[in-house]
Amino acid sequence: MSPQQPQFRISSKSLKSTDKSFLPALAEVLWSWNLCSKCLCGKPCVAAICPSRRTARLSRYLQFCRTAISSYTDSSMAGTRILETYGDLWYTIRTLKLNPEITRTEFRQSLLSKRPRHPADINGSDLVQATTLAVKILTMIDCSELHVSSDMLERGGCRVHWRDDVPFAKYLQDLFPIGNHPVLSYADNDLLVDMKSDLKAVKLQKHLGVTFRPTNDIRDHLRFYRKQNIVEIYHHTAFVKEQLRLTKEPGEWSNSATCIKVGALPRQLILEALVSDCSFDHDILHFEFSSIRRAGEENVTYIFLADRLSELYNELHNPRPRGWLNRQIDRKSSARHMMMATLLGVLFAIFLGMMSLVVTCYQTWIAYQAWKHPVQVLLPVG
Repeated sequence: MSPQQPQFRISSKSLKSTDKSFLPALAEVLWSWNLCSKCLCGKPCVAAICPSRRTARLSRYLQFCRTAISSYTDSSMAGTRILETYGDLWYTIRTLKLNPEITRTEFRQSLLSKRPRHPADINGSDLVQATTLAVKILTMIDCSELHVSSDMLERGGCRVHWRDDVPFAKYLQDLFPIGNHPVLSYADNDLLVDMKSDLKAVKLQKHLGVTFRPTNDIRDHLRFYRKQNIVEIYHHTAFVKEQLRLTKEPGEWSNSATCIKVGALPRQLILEALVSDCSFDHDILHFEFSSIRRAGEENVTYIFLADRLSELYNELHNPRPRGWLNRQIDRKSSARHMMMATLLGVLFAIFLGMMSLVVTCYQTWIAYQAWKHPVQVLLPVG
């Protein structure tokens, strides 16, 4: 392993094992927690200022990590896994942090170069899963390439995977394109407050009857599945707050590569995720303003999530009809179907005109026959 690899008691333990000191050790790798000597040895923490005191708040993220690690170990055999211990995982995450411009192919080669056994002993698919696991734990983004199911297509979901030749920083940058909304993207706008008020969870549930579904992938935050009437909510606010602490000081925090090096996503993105989450997650009430926000960040505008918020706002004020009767009424009242009704009216008028012409022709034919073959009337003699 790298000489920069932190030395924890848990580092030599198998990924199959469970240890209470797992999260503090991981947090030191992810967010450079300055742990006390007790935490480094895997013993109960006694220091009042040790960041491991925030471990309880990160229990949801801890469960996510354990599930991801368990999924990785269950899908491969011990003899062919590139990641056997927690120390291997720490090294993998740190490699990604220190090299944000690394491509996935280069990342895999870096992992192989640190293994003592011959590369032929390593399962190729396990290398892909190992890089996926590192990205998941670092960013809570699933970069794997999955077979697209019919259910995913029906819901409108589409996972963009990290391609082999794409630098990791560019992959993240492409995942979150910047938008520009005339209201949501500008702070000096009186309508911004009104739109935020309308987009509260209670109003969406009352007027649209939507169901909120938690998601572990920040890419799916505020994604609206109209057919199922479901809005997905990224509910790991404690994870987001750790990243805000890292990027609080001035810096190029809009640059993906700079953010990755400290273990964070772009600051504006995570600010938008946290503020937009306030209507859906009670954890947001523990906002810790002074420790995670800067002066001037009281009113957050939206450039990454503007399109999704705008979609919800439009649905709230112009809801799509639900139920057969409502759809029929809407179909008859829409401009498109009014044009269709007008066209049908014109066609019906043409039909009536043609029928009138047929009747006129028939009457003319009868009159012609009556003229050509007059009826002889015989008068009585007498």
